[in-house]
Amino acid sequence: VVNLGVMVSQSEFINAAIETNADAILVSSLYGHGEIDCQGLREKCDEAGLKNIPLLAGGNLVVGKQEFKDVEARFKKMGFDCVYPPNTPIETTIADLHKIFGL
Repeated sequence: VVNLGVMVSQSEFINAAIETNADAILVSSLYGHGEIDCQGLREKCDEAGLKNIPLLAGGNLVVGKQEFKDVEARFKKMGFDCVYPPNTPIETTIADLHKIFGL
């Protein structure tokens, strides 16, 4: 796990994934602008040679009260493999990573 800190740009995620030979990219949003920050990430990953790298996102992904199923659908449409609502236990994410990697 490589923690990139806060307010991380898409290029920082991608560069870190390339530098560390990452198996997946996980985005966590605390401030509610995750949807804006994640738009186009799948395409940029593909362009950078990270085609099909698993993308996961969770936390406070949107501003305001929205049905999670709608938020999840938008992130899936953006190419994210797994999307989590606020307060999802890390064990859920780990279990999904195990499924993704066949562990």
